Amino acid sequence: MGGFTDERFLIFLTVIVPFLLLAAAVSLGSNICAIVAILVWIGVGTTILYLPHIKE
Repeated sequence: MGGFTDERFLIFLTVIVPFLLLAAAVSLGSNICAIVAILVWIGVGTTILYLPHIKE
């Protein structure tokens, strides 16, 4: 099935898109606030992806 809940799409949104935005921000000389926001996005996204799931 697929769609927005597919694991590949989640990895795309949490890893690949922020790294592309980070590369664009650095190459275009963006301000530090945008770069820090993208780094926070990468950190939070990977943390949420790799948190262990609690099973009851």
